[in-house]
Amino acid sequence: MREKFTPPIMPDDSSTPALLSPAEERFEYWRSRAGFLLGPIVFAALLIFSLPGLSPQQAKLTAVLALAVIFWLTEAIPMAATSLLAPALCVPLGIAPQKEVFALFASPIIFLFMGSFFLAEAMRLHGLDRRMALWVLTRPGVTRSPATLFGALGAMTALLSMWMSNAGTTAMMLPIAMGVLATCPGLADKPRARCNLVLLIAFAASVGGLGTPVGTPPNLIAIAAVRNYGVDVSFVEWMRAGVPLVVLLTVFLLWRMRPRGLPFENREALAAHLDGQRRALGPLTAGERNTGILFASAALLWMYPGLVEVIFGEQLYGAAWIKARLPEETVGLLCGLMLFLLPVKLSDWKFTLTWREAVRIDWGTIFLFAGGLSLGGLITSTGLDKAMGAGIQSLLGQPGIWALIAVGIVVCILLSEAASNTASATVMAPILLGVAHAGGLPLVPVAIATGMACSFGFMLPVSTGPNAQAYATGHVPLPRMFKAGIALDLVGAAAIFGVIWIIYR
Repeated sequence: MREKFTPPIMPDDSSTPALLSPAEERFEYWRSRAGFLLGPIVFAALLIFSLPGLSPQQAKLTAVLALAVIFWLTEAIPMAATSLLAPALCVPLGIAPQKEVFALFASPIIFLFMGSFFLAEAMRLHGLDRRMALWVLTRPGVTRSPATLFGALGAMTALLSMWMSNAGTTAMMLPIAMGVLATCPGLADKPRARCNLVLLIAFAASVGGLGTPVGTPPNLIAIAAVRNYGVDVSFVEWMRAGVPLVVLLTVFLLWRMRPRGLPFENREALAAHLDGQRRALGPLTAGERNTGILFASAALLWMYPGLVEVIFGEQLYGAAWIKARLPEETVGLLCGLMLFLLPVKLSDWKFTLTWREAVRIDWGTIFLFAGGLSLGGLITSTGLDKAMGAGIQSLLGQPGIWALIAVGIVVCILLSEAASNTASATVMAPILLGVAHAGGLPLVPVAIATGMACSFGFMLPVSTGPNAQAYATGHVPLPRMFKAGIALDLVGAAAIFGVIWIIYR
């Protein structure tokens, strides 16, 4: 019996790296402590001296939001704990009744999150993700040159990250990349080539997450925020903007991180090494088969209604029934739960996923997401979004849709450099959508641009989970990450604006 592939459990996309430089350690030390002191002070000050023009409920909610934002951005306490604390404070402060405050913790989109996490955990657990990656890397011509090899690794990372956690994809692809370096001295002996390959994996994982709603938490946060205004963003509508952006940015990454002037020795040994890794996986296991079937079923059901409508202009061939009876959230949850029902060895009562394995998904991100939904709902129900929009209009005038999106993209990217992507989206989505709603502007392009921009921030190890893992390999000097990250941030900002403008102009 072959040994089951079990890669290490990696932190979620918003985690802080385990390996930091002394300067970064000092920054993290003072950031958390400053937030721990500043949060309660600002909270108390806003309760005592409420901002003019706000109702009592709006003033109290502003204080709670300020506390939550400071704690989120500084990570003074665990981010998930902040997301539970802030809504809980709204009940004794009289902002809203308990049922209203916690109602959105049972939002359907929470269960889409949960189901997609179950599917991703099963793919990781049974090694289906690794099998898919190695299958691509052993195709004819992939090891022909450094450029084709880098291209295959980058493209596969981006493709997997459209459906899996960015950090999880990085954790799976980096060991494969390290094996490639170890087998190919022409690459391993060149520090710049090593650095480029590691950065390519990390950056492609973050870029790939833009492609689908389930690719990364900021996407779902933006979708949930716009639903507070009765507007829905379908799976296909998100992909209509996300997939072209992934393609554009992946091509840019492959050009930017391309190996230059490298000898490519031992290509036969490299091909044999990769083929040996693939063969060592053995035949497809029952767990891989079950996971693959459920993953493909979920993807098909998510995309089918939208694709039919795009092709035929109306809901034909069962698309209307699927949209009504199998909404995206229910599909995600059902396919995730089917993992507990499909056996891998019924005689031993073994199933594709057990609860002991399922509890290892990132529940903290789910609580963070739920808390953000609750606060976003309260911002809308109390009218604070309109008050914020009016306040911004009084300062800046009424921005047009494209000015708002441009400014929002820049602010979201800058914020994501210092804070986690999830926290940035939780903070920025209600604000930008509130301004758009107050000005009567289209909400969908603002929501999509916000979610995508919050997934950027590539300059520092603390910016994203994939960046942290890349830095921890020891192959990426901080100045190199900073320089490459700035370039990707700038190109990404322009690409987001360009894609949104083309689609929604």
